[in-house]
Parts: sequence; structure tokens; C-alpha cells
Amino acid sequence: MPTASKVAFVADSTLGLSPEGALKQGIHVVPQQVIWGNRTLRDQLDITDEEVLDLLRRGERLSTSQVALEDLRSTYETLLQTHERVLSVHVSGHLSGTVATAMAVAREFGERLKVLDSWSLNGGLLLVLEEARRLLRRGVAWQHLEEALAPYRERVRGYVLPETLIYLHRSGRISGLQRFMGGLLSILPVLEVKGGQVLAGPRVRGLKEGLRRLVELFRRDFPDGGPVYLAHAGNPEGARTLGEALRAEGVEVLGTLRAGAAVSVHAGPGTVALFAGPRG
Repeated sequence: MPTASKVAFVADSTLGLSPEGALKQGIHVVPQQVIWGNRTLRDQLDITDEEVLDLLRRGERLSTSQVALEDLRSTYETLLQTHERVLSVHVSGHLSGTVATAMAVAREFGERLKVLDSWSLNGGLLLVLEEARRLLRRGVAWQHLEEALAPYRERVRGYVLPETLIYLHRSGRISGLQRFMGGLLSILPVLEVKGGQVLAGPRVRGLKEGLRRLVELFRRDFPDGGPVYLAHAGNPEGARTLGEALRAEGVEVLGTLRAGAAVSVHAGPGTVALFAGPRG
């Protein structure tokens, strides 16, 4: 039976950690792709989070795409030379084709490689990966890992608060009229991530009210509390305010992540997010 120390852990760059920061936590990051005009750039390798935010603020149109098949294959080949097994955990299959591509590549490597859909992204992905590692350390059999992880994965939630409606409109999540009316009234939607999908949540008036609502939503879904990761797209003050409100209520905030290219492109600079899971 493989132990966690004999397993290499892989995630895509929606994780919210730099490749170097992830590696310090024993996670190997494969890059999503950022599309800028006719250029395809590897997230956090060819283009940084700060450069993505700068381009968006300047009005450039960006999009994101799944991890390249060859990047997955080469990562798996390298890691299987030094580890018994590889566990590859990815952004929800409802949001990206990465997990489907990873599963296709995994068939080349047999039972030594397992691919899991996190049903989330960013901090939610990190929570699911960390729980999978805990389960392996507790002795859960490799072939039963996904089954054992399922109850935890189903309860992971994300709450995403954009600072503006501009980027939701660009990505097609809201209409031009919704953007106009929302901007006129300073109304913002909270987006809820659950079951692998991004769903429209409550509407709030302005960022300040929105941050309070994120705390309320966390309390609604986790009345007994639970670990939290925060994330932001160039809005450290918003993340700090949210973290202070949560800690004042005794919530365990594990850290603050980068929102990353995918969240930044679709929700925009200034976005603040909260990802939570049940107590282990």
C-alpha cells in the first residue's frame, strides 16, 4: 500500500500557489494556458499573475485554456521515475477540460497514476488535495481513495465576490443590461462554487456589504466551522478585511492564495474569494 510519502501530488495552476510555493508543500504544478491574442502562454511560467492583472486593467481581452497534454505527460513521466504513485488533482471538469485530458493521459500509465476531479478550484482544490493526502497517511487504500474522499469533496464550497461586473459580462456570465443596471446601482453578485459548478448566489450592494455576506454564507454552510483559504486578484486589502472578520469569529484561516489567471480573467481584478471545507 503506498503511503503519502511515496506518492507525488500534482495540481494545475488554478491552485493559487506559485510553482515554487506549491513545491514547498509537496505539490507539483502544471500550467493552465492563458490566451492573449494569437499568443498562448503557460500560466505562471510565461506570464505572471501580476502581468495578467495588468493586461486586464489595460482593457486587453484574455481567455484561459486547459493544461496542455504534453505538459501533463512529461510531468507524470518524470515523477513516476522517483515515486511509486502519482495523484493528480484538478480544477472541476465543469469549468475546464484539464481533468478529462489528465484522465486520458493517465491511461498510458496504469494504476500507478490516479486523476481526481476536485469539484472546485483554487482554495477548494487545495483543500481536496490536502484531504486526499491525509487519507493516504491514515492508510486508505489507493484503489478506494476517491470513494473515501467523496463525502469531503461534496461539502467543499467557494464564494467569489467580483469588484466589478465588467469581466463577468466579457466572459458571458451576465448580459449587457445586467451589467448596466448592476453598475448603476452598485449591485454585485456573489458566485457560489459547489458540486463542481459556479452558481449565481445572492446580490449585494458594493464590496463592503459583499465581504460581510461572504462571512454569512460561510456560517450558513459551516455552522460548526471549518478550515478556510482566502484568495484575491490584486485586492490584498479586501482579503485582509475578510480574514479579520473571520478570525474575529474564531474561524481557522489557513492562508491567502492568489486568485490566479482563471479567476482573474472571468471575475476580474479586485475579486475576493473564500473557500471552505468541513473539519477533518
